[in-house]
Amino acid sequence: MNGGLRSGLVVCLAGVLTGVLCIIAMAAWMVFHLADWLVVDGEVQQAEVAVVLGGGGGSRLRKALELYEQGIVAGLVLVDEKEQYWDTMLARQCPDCKSGSMPLTILTGSINTLTDARLLHEYCIEMNIKTLLVVTDPYHTRRASLAFKRQFAGSGIEVTTLSS
Repeated sequence: MNGGLRSGLVVCLAGVLTGVLCIIAMAAWMVFHLADWLVVDGEVQQAEVAVVLGGGGGSRLRKALELYEQGIVAGLVLVDEKEQYWDTMLARQCPDCKSGSMPLTILTGSINTLTDARLLHEYCIEMNIKTLLVVTDPYHTRRASLAFKRQFAGSGIEVTTLSS
C-alpha cells in the first residue's frame, strides 16, 4: 500500500471515529437532559381554578386538591372524555367533591391536550375566569404548556402549568 493511500485511509477512519464519538456524546447528553426539557413546572400562584387534565393516575387530582386546601385556588375543573372517568378517583380521594361542598366542574369531550385547551378556553370565557393552574404529570407539562399558551394567546387569561 502506498503512503498516500494509507494516509487517506487514516484520515477517513479518524473522521468516522470522530463522528461516531460525537453521536454517542449527543445521545448521552440527551438521555440525561431530555427530562429537564420535558418538564415545565410553573410557579405556584393564586388562581381562580386548578385544571386537572384527564388520564394518568391520581397524582394530578391529589395536587389540585392540595392547591384547593391551601387556598391557592377557589375551585377545580376536571377534564376528560367522559364524566364517569373521574368517579373512582373522586370517590377515593375526595368523597365530598360531588356533594357540592367544593366548587367542582367536570368538562367532557376531551380527545387530547389540544381539545382540553380549547374546551377550557371556552369555559374560561363563559365563566369569566382570568387565572388558571393546569395540573398534569411531569412528562406531559411541556406539551400542555405549549398547547395552552397557543390556545390562550391574546385572551388576557393567565395560564400556568404545574407538574403533579
